[in-house]
Amino acid sequence: MGGRDAIAGLITPVEYDLLAAPALQAAAEVAAQRGDPHLYNDMPCMLALLGTVTALTHAYLQQPLPNEASPPASLESAPLAVCALVFTESGLEAAQVEQCLRALSRAYLQLLREGVLGPQEGLVEKGFGQLLGGERPAALHSLHQGVQAMARAVDAWETSRGAAVSGS
Repeated sequence: MGGRDAIAGLITPVEYDLLAAPALQAAAEVAAQRGDPHLYNDMPCMLALLGTVTALTHAYLQQPLPNEASPPASLESAPLAVCALVFTESGLEAAQVEQCLRALSRAYLQLLREGVLGPQEGLVEKGFGQLLGGERPAALHSLHQGVQAMARAVDAWETSRGAAVSGS
């Protein structure tokens, strides 16, 4: 992915390698394992990507930031920017990307409110610590577990919600 260029100016290359690249890798791998080689087609994995980059960003903001760190506002917009990158690379037009981002953001906030997403952040925070410690393979494993747990939680929520709707 040419992602580093796509969000250049928003976050630094070092931040991209810490916050975006490992999350993208983990989410794409989980989507592929779930049967879709295209991350943008797997909404539970896209929600997990948003959750993972958000958790990584929040963990990063809790650290003493280097002098060359991006402004906090730029860092806070990085999670949606990473998702925009995935949708853009799928070939969607700008208006469609915006529509997808709004829907993804609404769904993510609803899942947070309902407690579906959030509990898995411990795995992401563990991965962040491993990334800082230079343990990239272990970090990717932790992030992969976090993405997988989030995607499964979204699937279970969708199933239970579908059962509730069809049972009414």
